[in-house]
Amino acid sequence: MQRSPRPRRPAALAGTVVATGVVAAGAAVVGAPDLFGLAGSRPFVWSVPFRLATAAGLGGLAALVGLAGLRWRRVLPPALALAVVAAGSLATTGVRGLSAGELPPARAGDVTVLAANVLHGQADPAALTRLVVDGGADVVSLPESDLALAEDLAARVEAATGTPVQVFHLRDRGRSRFGTALLVSARLGEYRATGELTDGVKAVVTAAPVSGTGPVLAAAHTAAPVPDLLEPWAVEVRAVADWCAATPGAIVAGDLNATLDHPGLRLRGSCVDAGAQTGTGARGTWPARVPAPLGATIDHALADGNAWRAVGSRVEDVPGSDHRALLSRWRPVT
Repeated sequence: MQRSPRPRRPAALAGTVVATGVVAAGAAVVGAPDLFGLAGSRPFVWSVPFRLATAAGLGGLAALVGLAGLRWRRVLPPALALAVVAAGSLATTGVRGLSAGELPPARAGDVTVLAANVLHGQADPAALTRLVVDGGADVVSLPESDLALAEDLAARVEAATGTPVQVFHLRDRGRSRFGTALLVSARLGEYRATGELTDGVKAVVTAAPVSGTGPVLAAAHTAAPVPDLLEPWAVEVRAVADWCAATPGAIVAGDLNATLDHPGLRLRGSCVDAGAQTGTGARGTWPARVPAPLGATIDHALADGNAWRAVGSRVEDVPGSDHRALLSRWRPVT
């Protein structure tokens, strides 16, 4: 009786190693394209904001492959590779924080900032007023607002608190009414518009204190990373982050249409992100119709970390808007 030839173990092992390497590399690119410099390129520019969903997908695929491994053991190493990449993506999300957040009691010198995209003025002004008043906001950034909504909100807040509110507004390029508004409470003193970044960003309002030591402020709305605008989007997001790093005492808030994984928001120098510092850095602010942990964190508050540290943040629903709002509290660095 003739014996059957022995299986070629070295060849089988080599095949398993190669397959595992290919699966691990592919999963790593899908799960963390930012590590390979691909987060600003198609299609990853649109997938990287949804880390939790991607991690869940990779984890589910790992489970399916692992079940197949009960019959074909050679697929177990690739399943393990998928699971490791999924766990790494989940860990990054966990470190940034999925919490809705909270604000500690304000102290003298603190500055509280609200960033709320109002969806072309459709956000409920009464709800916005409650957010400003209950949150103790000194600064309000309103992307996609017209001047009428900004002035109405300022009047409502003044009526509720007795404190005057300055209003600055700049229309989007190419739009007749809507743009970005910046509201500043008189608690911070008098401010003047400075006109910075207006040549490089879709709609941004910058203001500086006329006197005193208040923060230099910006309310910003960058281009969205849609196919026809990927180049200006990248330039605008980088411009906002660079301004934050280069401007002593700066605080900037708004809809930046980017997450911390996108190349434009790879923060440099002293610029820091409130959500990342306080545990809401992975809680989705858009689209509001999906559960917050599954959304994209594209609304931010950034500041010069040499002058300010974030001591709390909170992600809030805004009736009438497709974005959630971000409240952040900043404390002077001493």
